Amino acid sequence: MRFLFTTTPGFSHTVPLVPLAHAARLAGHEVLFVAGGPALRAATGAGLAACDPAPGEDVTAPYLRLATTAVGDELSVAQVMERVFGAFGRIGEMMLPGLARIARDWRADVVLYPPMLPAGLLAARAAGSLAVVHGIGLRHPLFPLGTDGVPPVLAGAGVTEPPRHPDAELVLAPESLEKINPSAPEDEVPYAVLPLRPSTYNGGGEVPPWALKAPARPRILLTLGSVAAHNDSQAELLSAVVRGSEVLDAEVVVTAGGSDLTTLLGELPGHVRPMTSFLPLGAVLPTCAAVVHHGGMSTMFSALTAGIPQVIVPTTKGDALTNARVMEERGAGVTVDPARCTAATAAEALRRVVREPGFRAVGTDVAAELAAMPDPGDVVGRLAALARAHRS
Repeated sequence: MRFLFTTTPGFSHTVPLVPLAHAARLAGHEVLFVAGGPALRAATGAGLAACDPAPGEDVTAPYLRLATTAVGDELSVAQVMERVFGAFGRIGEMMLPGLARIARDWRADVVLYPPMLPAGLLAARAAGSLAVVHGIGLRHPLFPLGTDGVPPVLAGAGVTEPPRHPDAELVLAPESLEKINPSAPEDEVPYAVLPLRPSTYNGGGEVPPWALKAPARPRILLTLGSVAAHNDSQAELLSAVVRGSEVLDAEVVVTAGGSDLTTLLGELPGHVRPMTSFLPLGAVLPTCAAVVHHGGMSTMFSALTAGIPQVIVPTTKGDALTNARVMEERGAGVTVDPARCTAATAAEALRRVVREPGFRAVGTDVAAELAAMPDPGDVVGRLAALARAHRS
């Protein structure tokens, strides 16, 4: 069969899909990634065949603008989500014509896409393919299509009404997290919901040998994702956490999406290990006592898989805020309000997750839940069966 994966230009919206793509290829299926910008490079970097659906279009621009336009205390959650919907809607508009054409020409049996890219659903319907939402974290309502009528791209496909839902959804979070997830769909959905074990994969990169062995003192990983390269305010948060960590007898590994940390933070204390190149989180997290991050789905699930306590500084009011709340309610971590993130508040949060055993115990429990979920190979088999039934 032919599995077509598509996603937004964001790197963090791409890496959660890669393990299933690899599993499909290992099972003997054909795999094609359709994306632009950093997502295209992430797919080819993972050894996957990839195609740009909108060459000549700057599909990355709306995504990058969110780093500066969807932040700020003056914005409500509703205002943030309005901007998020607008940005991803624009990305979908640019991608859809080429995406639908590729899905038809390649005769895709399955089209997989993240929740924020309903263009994947439209492309699947245009090609007569099985439409599958591939979750990238906690569940939340699917993004709207942005159209009330039948889009022109569906002309000739026998579609008389705009599609309302996919044929299946892959869910990465275990039940103990979803039952406290305030963004989870409240009603039963009219399609298959399949659990999928998440992976710690977040791209390839060189791992320093010291990162593979736990040090004598606790190791804390500090990462705010690639946003530090696009938003100057992140430097203040990084600095506050670094200064707060000085009260602990700990080693702090800092990564900021390839940004020059000395430019961001100035001279670094001796207990800090700055990473100037990309660091695969799955390699270093098992040796850590805690991780401090911005609330991103990929980092959160990597930490959960490793059973590591988390300190979350949610830098946006979308998924990051939901993630922080769920981690805190589950007992897997603590939240520090970025508006009140000082050396003192960071120090207290770090002290709690490193020294109070309850956080590690909950992390171990959630890691066991994740390990018990169906692996990508199992899910590929389920999707192939659904695709055969869909075609019959």
